[in-house]
Amino acid sequence: MGSLRSDTYLEKLLEGISRLRAQKALCDVTLEAEGVCFPAHKIILASASNYCKILFVGNATRMGSADGSVRLNAVSAAGLSNILSFIYSNKLDLSLQNVEETFKAAEALLVGEVINLCFRFLESCLSGENCMDILRIAKKLGPAELREKAMCCIGQHYKQLLANPQSLKDLDRGTLCEILDRTTTEGSSEPELLRAAVSWLQHDRMRLQYMGDILKRIRFPLIPFSDLQRCVQEIPLTRLDWGCRQLLQDALIHHPQLCTRPSQQTPHTILHSASPTLLIAGGRTTTNSICREMWAAEQSCGTWRKVGDLCVPLYNHCIVVINDFLFVLGGQSTFDPTGKQPSNEVFRFDPCNASWLQLAGMLQQRTRFHADVLSDHIFAVGGGTLLGTLTHTVESYQPAANKWEFAAPLPIPIADHAGATHEGILYISGEKSIPNQPIARVQACTHPSNTHSSHAFPAPLNTNPLPA
Repeated sequence: MGSLRSDTYLEKLLEGISRLRAQKALCDVTLEAEGVCFPAHKIILASASNYCKILFVGNATRMGSADGSVRLNAVSAAGLSNILSFIYSNKLDLSLQNVEETFKAAEALLVGEVINLCFRFLESCLSGENCMDILRIAKKLGPAELREKAMCCIGQHYKQLLANPQSLKDLDRGTLCEILDRTTTEGSSEPELLRAAVSWLQHDRMRLQYMGDILKRIRFPLIPFSDLQRCVQEIPLTRLDWGCRQLLQDALIHHPQLCTRPSQQTPHTILHSASPTLLIAGGRTTTNSICREMWAAEQSCGTWRKVGDLCVPLYNHCIVVINDFLFVLGGQSTFDPTGKQPSNEVFRFDPCNASWLQLAGMLQQRTRFHADVLSDHIFAVGGGTLLGTLTHTVESYQPAANKWEFAAPLPIPIADHAGATHEGILYISGEKSIPNQPIARVQACTHPSNTHSSHAFPAPLNTNPLPA
C-alpha cells in the first residue's frame, strides 16, 4: 500500500477553479470595491484569506448584504482584482505602479502570501533608478529591513540623485537628513553635499525654516579650507542661522591645527565610509625593490585599488591609525639586510583631502620594530637602530603636542617582535635579542605609568623549544 502524488493535479485544480470564476459558475459571493463587483467562491476565499475565513466561517457579525455581496471600503478595485487573480492562479503581477494598492488589498483581506511577495518584489527590483520610489513605498508599508536596504541603495547612488534637479527637489526632508547623516555614504564629497542641501533649501521658501536642522548635518571640517572660505562668501544662507555660523567658525578654527587634528575628532570630522578597509603601504618585493604605493580593499569586495603613495619608499616600517588618520613611522628606504640605515621620520596621512604631513621625528631611528596605539598615544618599541644595533628603548608620541618622549625601556634590546594592545595594556612578544636566537617572552606595558613587567612562557607543544 503506497501514497502517490500527481505532479499536475494542483496546476489543473487551479486552472479548473479559474475557469469556474471566469464563467461565474457556482459563485456564491460577490466582493465589491470602488463600485466594481467580483463574483467568487466562499470556500476558495476562506481558504486563502483569513479575513474571508472569519467573515464566512466564524461567529463575527456578517458584513455582507442581503444579496450576498461584501463591500470593501479600504481596497481599490485594481488591488482586489490582483489579489483574486493570485488566489485563483498562484500568479501575481506586480509593478512599482500597482504594488502599493496590491499590498493594501492583501493587508485588508489578510492574505499573507501576497504581503510577502510584495516585499520580495520591492527588494528584488531595488536599483539606483527606483530607490527613491521604493523608499517612499517602504516608509508607508514597512518593514524596517526594506527601508534600510532602500537607504543603503540611496547611499550608493546619492551622487546621481543629488545631481538630478528633479530628484533633489522631490526629496522629502527626512530622506535628505538621512542621506546627510549616514556615515556609509560612499565616495561622498562634503562640498557636494553642502551644495545639494542649499539647493534643496532654496527651492521653496517654506523650507528655510528647516535650514538649521539641515545644515547642522554637513561636516564642515571635511571641506577643504579654501572651499570653506568660498562657501561662507557665496552661500548667504549659511550666515542666516546662528548654529550654522557657529559650525563654520569651528571648522575654520579646526583647519589650521594640523598636528592636533587626530585628537580633536568629533562627529563632524568623521569620514563617510561604507565598510572597514584593509590597507597595505610600502614593503619589499621578491626582487628587493622598495615600494611606496598604497593599496586598499574594502571588506565588502575582494578587489584592490591604488589609493596613493607614501612620501618615500619604505619597508620594515610601522603603521598605526588614530581616528582614521594614518601614521607611518621609521623603516628603511633602501634595501639593506643589515639594517644600518633606519629612519626616524614620521608622516601622517589625512584621508579627508588625501594629503601628507611630516610630523616630529622619533627620538631614535628604528627598523624592524613595533608600534601601537595606547590611550591615543603612539608607542614605538625596540627595533634596530643606527649601524644595525638593537635597542631596548621605548618612546611615546602625543599627537596633540606633536612631541616624542622616552618611556620605560624594555629589559633587553629586541627586534623583529610582535605586539598587540588589550584592555589598556601593550603586549610585546617573540623578540630576537641577538642574531639567530629568538626567545619566547611577553612584555607588558601599561599607560600612563609606562611600567613594564615580563614573563617567559614555555614554547607551544607543537613547536621546537626556543632557547632562553
